[in-house]
Amino acid sequence: KELSAADAVNFAVQIVQALAAAHSAGIVHRDIKPANIMIAGYPAGSFQVKVLDFGLAKLTESAPSGDTLSENRTKGSIIGTAAYMSPEQAEGKPVDARSDIFSFGSVFFEMLSGRRAFRGDSNLAVLTAVLRETPEPVPGVQAHLQNIVSRCLQKDPGFRIQSAVELKLALEACLPLSIASLSPVKTIA
Repeated sequence: KELSAADAVNFAVQIVQALAAAHSAGIVHRDIKPANIMIAGYPAGSFQVKVLDFGLAKLTESAPSGDTLSENRTKGSIIGTAAYMSPEQAEGKPVDARSDIFSFGSVFFEMLSGRRAFRGDSNLAVLTAVLRETPEPVPGVQAHLQNIVSRCLQKDPGFRIQSAVELKLALEACLPLSIASLSPVKTIA
């Protein structure tokens, strides 16, 4: 099924609104991925996006000052989904709202391109890609949308878009664009 870039931006705004609400409550989701995002009412008409499964969420207020590797691992396995993890989460470092912004960037890249931002033949290969690779720009996607994706996917959290509110404003600035100028892309079913 094809998803227009305009629809992708509209979906993205609602996803980021949900993240902003969670972050304002001191919650970091830590598992933003397509399977945890539900879109009701699409393509029939109006739609509503919901972010689900806060099972790996973490309260930032109650986090100890030195978030340890053991908190991000269970029985030797990294918790979360490799293809959507932030580099700091993949390395077992402390996470904050900017980790969810990275994960959102991976999802948004996929919405625009129809393919995952970080791929590999195994979870280890995917995690290596998350830590070291930069996804190629999405062909046919306007420069300002590319810029948003690129800023979300910065390896260093200090260089990312810093908050879901800032990200929402950047996405909303894309909404008045002519729908005709936003090309359709394929999504992963």
